[in-house]
Amino acid sequence: MNIPNALTILRLFLVPVFIITYMLGDSASCRIAAALIFLVASLTDVLDGYIARKYSMVTDFGKLADPVADKLMQLSAVGCLALKHRIAIWIFILFVFKEVIMILGGINLLKEKFVVQSKWSGKIATVILFLCVMIILATNEAAFPEQYATILMCCSIVATIIAFFNYAQMYIRIKENMAKSQTNKENK
Repeated sequence: MNIPNALTILRLFLVPVFIITYMLGDSASCRIAAALIFLVASLTDVLDGYIARKYSMVTDFGKLADPVADKLMQLSAVGCLALKHRIAIWIFILFVFKEVIMILGGINLLKEKFVVQSKWSGKIATVILFLCVMIILATNEAAFPEQYATILMCCSIVATIIAFFNYAQMYIRIKENMAKSQTNKENK
């Protein structure tokens, strides 16, 4: 077990801690604690990727577990915000729908022994989501009502949709290249 993988596992353990902390309390201290947990999880995401690439510690486990940990934390945060009526529920549904499609595409490529690397559009979408969630977590509903939080999350949705289409284009190109490669092998 290397450091990046340990950070990924830590992030996985932080998901239920975040959910419990945010959902069980309505006080400012619970909101701030949840925001800090979300911040720590986000920082471990940045740190594990940096360490893995800089020190050549990239593993197959990390390639698979890192995005799972990220998505679980992100979906948990958006889901908790929707359940507490801080944002509209359709935002959570949209994020779940997008992630299900991305996971199915990733599994399809994984069957072909191809692991998808993250793209800059996905990283930008993640940063925007992080900022939106942190703002909403750090504020109370009186200061930042559901309508404002929903509008703020629309910025994240736009970035997410752009990233989704970038990944969809990449998926289509990969599948076309695989089909061409298979055709070339059969013709030889």
